[in-house]
Amino acid sequence: MFSVIVPTNAEPATRRSHKKSRGGCKTCKVRKLKCDEAKPTCSNCKRRFLSTPTCDYSHVTSPAPRTTPPNLVPKSGEGRANESHYPSDITSILSNNDGGCTLALPPSCSPELLDPFVTHPSTRVAGINVLLKYYLATAVYKCFPWQPPSDVNPTTAFFVPLIWRDEVLFHATLQFSAARLDNEIIKSSGINTTLLSAECIRLLRDRVENSDPNGDGLKDETISAVATLAAVEHQKGNLQMLRMHMNGLSRMVALRGGLNAIRLTSPMTANWVFWMFVVASCDVKFPSLDPTLPPFFPADHNLTLPISHFEDMGPAHDEPARLDPVSLGLAEPMASIMNSVQHVSQLVPTHYSYPSAETSGVILTRMCTLLSHLLSVPPICASSSQDRFSALITETARFAILIHVFTPWRGLPPDGTIAINSILHQLMASLRTVNLTSEDTNNDLVLWMFAVGGVSAVGMPERIWFVNHLAEMTKNMGILAWEEFKAAVSRCIWHEKLYVRAYEKFWDEIAEKRNEIGGVDK
Repeated sequence: MFSVIVPTNAEPATRRSHKKSRGGCKTCKVRKLKCDEAKPTCSNCKRRFLSTPTCDYSHVTSPAPRTTPPNLVPKSGEGRANESHYPSDITSILSNNDGGCTLALPPSCSPELLDPFVTHPSTRVAGINVLLKYYLATAVYKCFPWQPPSDVNPTTAFFVPLIWRDEVLFHATLQFSAARLDNEIIKSSGINTTLLSAECIRLLRDRVENSDPNGDGLKDETISAVATLAAVEHQKGNLQMLRMHMNGLSRMVALRGGLNAIRLTSPMTANWVFWMFVVASCDVKFPSLDPTLPPFFPADHNLTLPISHFEDMGPAHDEPARLDPVSLGLAEPMASIMNSVQHVSQLVPTHYSYPSAETSGVILTRMCTLLSHLLSVPPICASSSQDRFSALITETARFAILIHVFTPWRGLPPDGTIAINSILHQLMASLRTVNLTSEDTNNDLVLWMFAVGGVSAVGMPERIWFVNHLAEMTKNMGILAWEEFKAAVSRCIWHEKLYVRAYEKFWDEIAEKRNEIGGVDK
């Protein structure tokens, strides 16, 4: 009835090439017609319908122009997420000016590894391409320290695939990106953060209420989503919602059988949950996630320790004698943990020698497990005066180990700087008590603990407190040069590539303070 009548003497129309419409209305998409994208009603719909309708463009996620090939960006799924195939690793996404946002890629990323046929869960939120670009090009490489920005990053290999196949975690990740991005970018991209937040809560509530006791409500993706939503509220500063998500996360971990049970199915989920508990520890009590330290056998993962962590220093440096922390008052459990942290820190390879994402993930997971155990065990109770001093040294070492490992985590999203600074102040208070309790504190263990605190306090007023104490301590111990200072502190826990510059700069401040004091004495 409404077909177009062509005159019999008319020449057959030639098929003209045209640019494919990707932002057309839903009616034209179903009819497989090229839409001119006119609003509120396109020309095709004006001709077809007697009354003038309003075209439906709700399925269009972002109207911003592309400057990169579209087949390098994951397409929004039309059907259910579990009907699609997902990548085993996602390394990056090309940067472009989508919505006015310019994102720089790490130099070692390989965008060609992206599968153009991979889909992500469908969403009702517009402008998600900007959020995905931010997460894949920036946030994914800043979740944990020491991780290489390439296809051997364990987050890209093992955590991002969870996001692609789960709508709850997918929307939580979008909200996490929105919380991190600049407000102007969010506005210019047409992203409705209120709708995104409501969609996250709706999807999470539906899953929890409609799942079996041991079903989707407790799977790795759901737990990761709750931890991600807690990170969003931490970023916003909404303490009420932060506590609500963290309390729910605690119950979910308990129902799963503990954090170590989650490690067996998704180590990166367990790492993400652990770090979120650390970040929120100033507002929510850190639960006893790992009261017992799970065993670890590096050989099972094809990991071997180097001969020495001094092997990259050259023949001019001799390895100092091994420190016996027990002889200096450290309790045996803490001495073993210190030794384990030292071993794992030696397993952390340099940026060019990560053999695989699995290897990197194993090292990161073991380090997170050790830190979780340190935060989970209660303080040592002592009866005699000798035991009290041992307990004090052991508690101080606990704080020092935590600070030594956590210092590179400052500023990573979600930012745990406040929690790390809280541990730093606990270390200061404990060291102050050690100095007041014993006259014999001029040893390598106490020296290392002061040095750890001083290096961590860079840019803070507390740093001068550590400088003053170490100026006196190094003078009493006869330490005159950087090489001697390094040899002393590296007997405890040390990683050459990560810390040498920071410690050398700290030594310069100590030496300057000693020269200043020496000038006054003269």
